Amino acid sequence: MIRRIAVIAVVLVATSWPVAASAQAQPEGRARDQVVLSGDVTVARGTVVHQVVVFSGSATIAGVVEGDVVVVRGPVTVAGQVGGDVIALHGPIHLLATAQVGGDVRAGGALVAAEGAQVGGEIHRDVGFTLSGPVGVLGALLASAAMAVSILVGGLLVLLLAPRGADRAADAARSAPLASAGWGLLVAIVAPIGAIALAATILGLPLALSVLLGLGLLWFVGLAVATFVIGRLVVRPPRSRLGAMFAGWGIGAAIGLVPFVNLVWWTLGAVFGIGAAVVAAWRARSGREAPPRADRGGRHRAARRPPDAPVQLPDVVAVEDAPAEARAPTAADAPAETPASED
Repeated sequence: MIRRIAVIAVVLVATSWPVAASAQAQPEGRARDQVVLSGDVTVARGTVVHQVVVFSGSATIAGVVEGDVVVVRGPVTVAGQVGGDVIALHGPIHLLATAQVGGDVRAGGALVAAEGAQVGGEIHRDVGFTLSGPVGVLGALLASAAMAVSILVGGLLVLLLAPRGADRAADAARSAPLASAGWGLLVAIVAPIGAIALAATILGLPLALSVLLGLGLLWFVGLAVATFVIGRLVVRPPRSRLGAMFAGWGIGAAIGLVPFVNLVWWTLGAVFGIGAAVVAAWRARSGREAPPRADRGGRHRAARRPPDAPVQLPDVVAVEDAPAEARAPTAADAPAETPASED
């Protein structure tokens, strides 16, 4: 029903924009739609219109309406004929004794039907009109899709501007997860409180406003870093950073489709990402890096020689140049055997 109302309102607004605050139906010519943003619509006796839509005002039907009568905010009075539904989202509906309605009658407020009024469909009074159902689900999906696209763009910007910083943040999250979570929580608590404290003074007001406005960017960067950290758990170094970012983004986008869980991910993920960035920055500042990762087994590989480095051969002393005392005796140095004299 809500979708039907929305479609009717959009189509009618696009096809016949009102030129006055109130409209009077004209009897001659083809039946027209009556659409008013703010004002009253009156369908006089003996006139025929197609649809009646009023956003803010009243509708009085004494003639014939071939379609629906929809009033967003205001009362509806029917004394003639309505071929479709009569709907008042926020207002009462009065059906006089001569009223004939072919569809349903739904009133967001009171509904008064005189004796003799004819309604072909159902009658509902005090109806609460909400955007639940398909429209609400669509809105939630659009919000998740928007967050996923924004996180992907932010993560790609982080890799473009600070690729080594992203690697250091991933190493910090891997080697010191508790410290990363603690520092992120501390920043998330101290930064807003400090900004509010600075706002209490005139001199600190500009800085306080800058910090408060920068909290959104800080949260967004932390979420992008957390996405890369998750991706590095799947696509380990030295494989592509871009592949790791897309892997983490896919996992985060899937989590973002689950209601309530996505809020937890967008909050705690951002806090952890901020903490990992803080730990990585402190290590880089103090000259402390994460401990090297141990080899994962396999055959030992010798260190590779740079391609331009000269080959160093061991020092070998030529046999010919070595002194006789240092050379090992050879067959040439053996004394020649003299033949024995025959007596």
